[in-house]
Amino acid sequence: MVRRWGPETGKTRIGCLFSLFLFVSAIYYGIQYFEVYFRYYRMQDEVKTQAQFAPTLSDDVIRRRLVARADTLGLPLGTRQWDIRRSANPREILIHAEYDDSVAIELPGYTKVIRFHFTPGARVPL
Repeated sequence: MVRRWGPETGKTRIGCLFSLFLFVSAIYYGIQYFEVYFRYYRMQDEVKTQAQFAPTLSDDVIRRRLVARADTLGLPLGTRQWDIRRSANPREILIHAEYDDSVAIELPGYTKVIRFHFTPGARVPL
């Protein structure tokens, strides 16, 4: 004997589909958002590492390593964007750069670009 469940058999509620759509889109765009910050934190870690090795490295070697790391991460930081300064009193090194990154949110009929400004840098005594 076949039993009927009622008038909603085989139908999906629109609220459930809408909630599922919001959840999936939040995860999709959230991953893009966190990738931008993850790249920044990885670059910041590289800057701190190079600043720690600064007493034994020249500025050109530090700059070359930072440009190579930025290229690996896909960041728009070339040789001219890096500012490396050594001071005599107090003896320290300052490494600094600035760049912009963005996340594009694209939906049918809607595009929103969120821009971020990052400044990786370190100041370490020599």
